[in-house]
Amino acid sequence: MKVLKKVAMVGLPCQAQFLWQMKLFPVLETDFSGKIHFIVSLFCIGTFATEAFLSSLHRLYGINPDQVSGIHIVGDTLVIKYDNKEKKIILSEAIPYMQLGCLVCPDYTGIFSDLSAGVSEQFPGFTVLISRSNKSEKYLKDAAEKGYVELLKPPVHIVEEIEIKAKAKMIRAQKYMTLVL
Repeated sequence: MKVLKKVAMVGLPCQAQFLWQMKLFPVLETDFSGKIHFIVSLFCIGTFATEAFLSSLHRLYGINPDQVSGIHIVGDTLVIKYDNKEKKIILSEAIPYMQLGCLVCPDYTGIFSDLSAGVSEQFPGFTVLISRSNKSEKYLKDAAEKGYVELLKPPVHIVEEIEIKAKAKMIRAQKYMTLVL
């Protein structure tokens, strides 16, 4: 049996925070936090309670869950792809189906990770990366030198887009946290 000595973990910002906290405050009885070598966080606006959301699509729009082939967020709109068709729904209509933890989460980019990755609507086909540690800088540099990735400095408008989304998630979290308290 092979024992893992170093692992890289990929998750959402809330999961990256949990892993970071495990490393910072290990539980001694079952500590494996020393094996967590690298944390990657994906940008996240929030996740939906799948069954409830799909049920609402069926109830409100006649879209059967087994017809849905993809759901994408474009600006303030959810684009649901089904049976070679698209249904656009304003994101605010879907908020009631978002997980409560997501509504109070202020982290869009995964500030507790070594590397954050996500997309920009203004830069399709590319992944936006935010390096948050010396380790990630080294890995990105090595990957670029070996031709695995091409690193480009993002235009200012891409950085502004990510900042706007991050601030919007913080504002949303503050709003919903006051409702919970």
